[in-house]
Amino acid sequence: MSQPHQPQQSDQIGQNPLELTIDPEFKSLIAPLASQEFDLLKKQILERGCLVPMCVWKTEDDKRIVLDGHNRYKICTENKIQDFGTVNIRLASREHAKLWILEHQAGRRNLTDDQRAIVWNEIRERRSKIASEEGAAKARAAKPDSDKKTETKQPKRDTRAEVAKEAKLSESKLRRAQKLKEHRPELYEKVLSGELKLRDGAKELPKGRKKKEARKDEDYFRRVTRKLDGVFKGKLKDMLDELCRLKQQDMTPATEKGVQQTISFLKEVSEHSDAYADKFKAILQSNNKVEAA
Repeated sequence: MSQPHQPQQSDQIGQNPLELTIDPEFKSLIAPLASQEFDLLKKQILERGCLVPMCVWKTEDDKRIVLDGHNRYKICTENKIQDFGTVNIRLASREHAKLWILEHQAGRRNLTDDQRAIVWNEIRERRSKIASEEGAAKARAAKPDSDKKTETKQPKRDTRAEVAKEAKLSESKLRRAQKLKEHRPELYEKVLSGELKLRDGAKELPKGRKKKEARKDEDYFRRVTRKLDGVFKGKLKDMLDELCRLKQQDMTPATEKGVQQTISFLKEVSEHSDAYADKFKAILQSNNKVEAA
């Protein structure tokens, strides 16, 4: 899978003329170094200087936000080392900056597979969000054509499968990472930091599929009522109205049989409707009795 939204790197590498900015949200995307790794990095910088430049994003208000090099910058500032270089990364937006950080993190060799699963789950979500936002922006920019309304249905992409293949990780591992973020975000962060294994975090997830709870949200009810509201609307309503205008001279044996079948179907719909309505009323009555108790 090709990586979309790749930033362009500037050719300018120079000494740091301005104070760099540490963005807490950007920093939180990065798996922290173990204490031994940090100590080793500090020793190397104190002995040889900061040989690897900081990657920074220059924003419209002239801030230079660190994308890569948080630990190097911390060591340099604490030890008053100023002769480090910076590389400006051109990015379209804050979301693109987050994606750049995550994709850069994915290449770190000191990450465990569990940490990589967290990083790649974040990459999948960021790519999806950016693609959705860009698609919405294109739709808003497109001129509406009232005469021709053609819809081109794009095939649904299995992004998790694509990302799993790109990351060389199993889909099940990425799925566990996604569920852990949804249900236990505090454990999700611990997996990223290396404090917890993904398998152990997954043990804390709720057992089974909570379909009933998932279906109690407001949007689900709206979708149900929209479908019910549309049963006798549009083309179906026009066809039924046309049948209602039948006169005696229009009746043939075939027409009479068709009308009888339509009546039978409408009775079935009515019976189903009444049955569901009675069930829903019983639910409400039962709930009211519990509240009154």
